[in-house]
Amino acid sequence: MTALPTVTVLTASYNDWPSLRALLPLLDSALADRAAAVRVVVVDDGSSEPPPDDLMVGLDLRVIRSLEVLTLVRNLGNQRALSVAVGWVAVHCGDDWVVVMDCDHEDRPEVIPDLLDAAREAGGRKIAFAARTQRHDGLMFKFLYGAYKRLYKLLTGMPIAIGNFSVVPGALMPRLAGVWEIGLHFPAGVMKARLPYTSIGAARGKRVLGRSSMNIVNLVVHGLSGLAVHAETVAVRVVLATLSLGAFATLYLGQVLFEKLFTDIPLLGWTSQIAALVAGFLVQALLSGLLLLFLVLNARTQRPFIPLRDHEAFILAVKRHSAGDARHLPPPEGQDKRTPHAAFPTTSRHE
Repeated sequence: MTALPTVTVLTASYNDWPSLRALLPLLDSALADRAAAVRVVVVDDGSSEPPPDDLMVGLDLRVIRSLEVLTLVRNLGNQRALSVAVGWVAVHCGDDWVVVMDCDHEDRPEVIPDLLDAAREAGGRKIAFAARTQRHDGLMFKFLYGAYKRLYKLLTGMPIAIGNFSVVPGALMPRLAGVWEIGLHFPAGVMKARLPYTSIGAARGKRVLGRSSMNIVNLVVHGLSGLAVHAETVAVRVVLATLSLGAFATLYLGQVLFEKLFTDIPLLGWTSQIAALVAGFLVQALLSGLLLLFLVLNARTQRPFIPLRDHEAFILAVKRHSAGDARHLPPPEGQDKRTPHAAFPTTSRHE
């Protein structure tokens, strides 16, 4: 009989503690027959409301052994905060699988076993993502999201139908933590780094407690961040598209000039003005695309934030909770950073 694996569940929270507490029994139930032990790691993204001390008190949990809250020095936003936590987990946890999900119940815990199966079927060499097959959003959001997916495909050449919800093989965590782009957009960063991945269909759940901190501005920023991960590809495609349109415009202007000089075909008086406007627009688009490309290429000379290397600078404290017990952990002396899951030894700030 194959031994059950150990699992870390990684999630981010911004003042979403009731949702997190309600999520724990659902996680425990979903993994009760799939894991020998589960560690939950929550990155507190600079919440204005500190996490309560009774997050696990009174809960009847079978496989969840502990919950560790990483408090950040400030609010970084969901994706950047998640990347910091990925770096911490890659260094401090040595589990077989890492589940990345949101704690607002829109990522349904009952999908996790299917994600684990998909990752196992890939031989433990691929990240398994949950692709959205059904959403509970309004018609306007669905229309805009559909338009965004088409634009993303057009500008990057890649599909985007997945979010953070995924299962990462433990062996891939150091590689994932070396991808700075996940701080902009988690799935786009995985694609950009060419980490192997697969996906399964999964309906999106509904938030059951509290209100989402996501608004239209944050959604737009999140969508543009996905494009920013592939900025050089976007810039090159804009330049090539502009050159192609410029070639057609040149042919058209040549035809107009020929008809004006060598034929008696009557031409509208403002034809030359339209041609000049089109030519000016194409020149500006070309220059903008080239400027974007140069800016992106120049950015490669800057030192990026690497989660595996730089995560500790953003973690203010680590607090561990267990069933009926919540306490601050003292700094260990001489402890190995990659610790066995079964013992769940003390963790600290900046080991």
